[in-house]
Amino acid sequence: MSIYLLDDYHNTTKSLYNIQLTKVTNGVFGHPIEFASPPMTKPEFLLKVNAYRDANNEYEAGGKDFKADFELKKGEMTNELDVVKSYVEALPTFSVMIGNLSGFNVNKQGVSSGLVPGQPVLRTLTRSGSGTVIFYYYAIDGADFYGTYLVEGDSMPAGCVFTSGILYIPKGLTAGIIHNGTKQRTKMYHNLVLGQQYTIFSYAGNAAGVSILSEGVTFTASNK
Repeated sequence: MSIYLLDDYHNTTKSLYNIQLTKVTNGVFGHPIEFASPPMTKPEFLLKVNAYRDANNEYEAGGKDFKADFELKKGEMTNELDVVKSYVEALPTFSVMIGNLSGFNVNKQGVSSGLVPGQPVLRTLTRSGSGTVIFYYYAIDGADFYGTYLVEGDSMPAGCVFTSGILYIPKGLTAGIIHNGTKQRTKMYHNLVLGQQYTIFSYAGNAAGVSILSEGVTFTASNK
């Protein structure tokens, strides 16, 4: 079974499209050793990202008069993503791990139970009222279970180390961390503090071992 990167950003919500832009920025342009020669520089890529987001803001604020410019900027941004995606897939070191690290979504991974699965990728985040948030992850071939850590703030607390499926927490840590170790790809957290900022990290595993933690996704708890 071959490995390839999904181009599901071609047909997705604005929220998930923006998440994809951030993931690729942090992935491809945040790991210069694995991605030593991308087809454009980070500033060049961010120019397209910022142009798209500015056009989106103008469209939402000004209505249909700004729709044409928004669609133009989104088309240019999507073309840029396609170029970066092709670059990642053409790397001689391309693998499930490299694909996940790049920030794109990996499919047809061909991961067997004898290989450690790659990092999970968040598909949707849904707020369900009363501080309840539901997370749904893409399936990873070969993964038998999925786990998540929900932490207060916008990053994993300093001193925390995740290795071989174990999160080591330093003594005296005051930030809250909630673990969901159920096997399912859908994770639910209840009674979160409204207005509090949280970040979720995920992992996947099987008999061969546990993946490294995913990139964090930050959100604010609300009833909407």
